[in-house]
Amino acid sequence: MGATITISDLLQIILYVAGAAVLIYLALVLKNVFKITGKVKNLLEENEIAINDSVKRFPSITNNVDKISTDAASISGEVDGLVTTIKPEVERLSGSISKVSDTVDNLTGRVDETSLRVRDTVDDISGTISDTAKTISVNANNVIDYFYILREVIDALRDVFFK
Repeated sequence: MGATITISDLLQIILYVAGAAVLIYLALVLKNVFKITGKVKNLLEENEIAINDSVKRFPSITNNVDKISTDAASISGEVDGLVTTIKPEVERLSGSISKVSDTVDNLTGRVDETSLRVRDTVDDISGTISDTAKTISVNANNVIDYFYILREVIDALRDVFFK
């Protein structure tokens, strides 16, 4: 017994097997889709109250957003006006601060120079006073020495004349 299979028959068998595989795959996909839609339905049923509440509040929320946007635009306009008004004053103040800083720098330099001069003058005066004190001390010692010498001379003369 010999059966012959033609190419046409072979292609038909392959097409039937491929069609059956596609139908099985399609059935699995539909099963998963039904499972997902069931879960979505359960989720919507569980949160129905919250969803309805949110939908009811949506117009109020939209109105609040519009009001906030209007207020923000108004505040932005006021800030722009203030910046425009204050900008020249800030620039003038910045220039004044720069001048004050330069003046303070100059004064600091002068104070440094003056303090150095005062220090040098005090050093000179203290040196002079110290030298003067040493000279007075030496001279005082010399005067005392002269008195002792004069006393000895007087004692010697007294001894010579009164003996």
